[in-house]
Amino acid sequence: MDAVRTCDLTKRFGGKTAVDRFGMRVGKGDIYGFVGRNGAGKTTVMRMLAGLAEPTGGEVRVFGASPKEAGTARRIGVLIEHPGLYGSMSAYDNLMMKALALGLVDPKGKSRELLEFVGLGQVGRMKAKRFSLGMKQRLGLALALLGDPDLLLLDEPLNGLDPEGVQEVRRLIMQLNEQRGVTVVVSSHALEQLGRMATRYGVIREGRMVRELTAADVERECSDFLQVETANPKRALAVLQERFPALRFQAMPDASLRAFGGADAAAVGAALAEQGIAVSGLYAHKRDLEEFFVEMMGAEHRG
Repeated sequence: MDAVRTCDLTKRFGGKTAVDRFGMRVGKGDIYGFVGRNGAGKTTVMRMLAGLAEPTGGEVRVFGASPKEAGTARRIGVLIEHPGLYGSMSAYDNLMMKALALGLVDPKGKSRELLEFVGLGQVGRMKAKRFSLGMKQRLGLALALLGDPDLLLLDEPLNGLDPEGVQEVRRLIMQLNEQRGVTVVVSSHALEQLGRMATRYGVIREGRMVRELTAADVERECSDFLQVETANPKRALAVLQERFPALRFQAMPDASLRAFGGADAAAVGAALAEQGIAVSGLYAHKRDLEEFFVEMMGAEHRG
C-alpha cells in the first residue's frame, strides 16, 4: 500500500487553479523530495494531504483512507510553513499542551523524550519567543512528532537555517526514516540537501506534476555527458549507437545529442567524421542536481 496517493487532485481559489489534476504516489518508507518553484502549488498540495484544505476535485488517499478520517489523521504529523508556537510559553509547555489535546497516555514523558530527540533537552524551559529560527524549526518538528505519526509532511523545514541547523534537521529527518520507519514528504529549495536524503522525488510546475523519479533515476540523469551538435542528428545518432553500444544516447528537443557513460570526445568526433557527418559542437558537460531540477521546474531557481 502507498503511504500517499492522489488522483486528479485539483484546488481552485476563485477563478485561479492552484493545483490542476495532480497525481502523486509516495511509497511507505520513502523520503519524498517535493520540488517546485515558489507559487507552483507545493504548500497547497501539502495542506490537502494533511486534511487542512478541501480539494475542489479529485482524491487524496493516505494509507488508503481519507486524511480527515480520525484514525488516519492521527498517523500524520505536519509542519507546514511556520511552526505554530506560543512564544510566551516554554518549549516543554508547547509540547505538553498539544500532548494533552491528543490525549497521550504519558504526555510529560513524551514531551521530554521529543525535546531530547530534537536537541532541545537543555532549553526545554526556555520561552519559545527567545528561540533562534533553527530552534523553532526543531520545536516545530517535535510538535509534528507527537502521537508517533507514520507520515510526516514538512514544508520548507530548512528555510532560514544556518549550515549547522540545516545539517541537524536533515539528520533528524533521516533518523526518523531509518530508525522509526516514518515516511516523509519534504519540500525544499535546498536541492543539494534534498539530494542527500531523498529516495524519491516529485516535481510540480504550475500546479501539475511534471515527473516522479527515484534517487537512482536522478543520479543517472545528472551524470556527466558529451554534447554533440551536428546538422544531421538523426544519422549521427544511428552511427554513434552502432559504433558505441556501451554508451547511452539521448536526442534533445534542440536537435543536439547527449552521450552518457564516459564518452570520449575525440573518438566520437572521429567516428562521425569517418561517415562524412560534420560536427558543429562537441563538448563535455557536467550537470548538477540544481540544473537538472531547474530545467523541469521551468524557471530560474533561487536557492
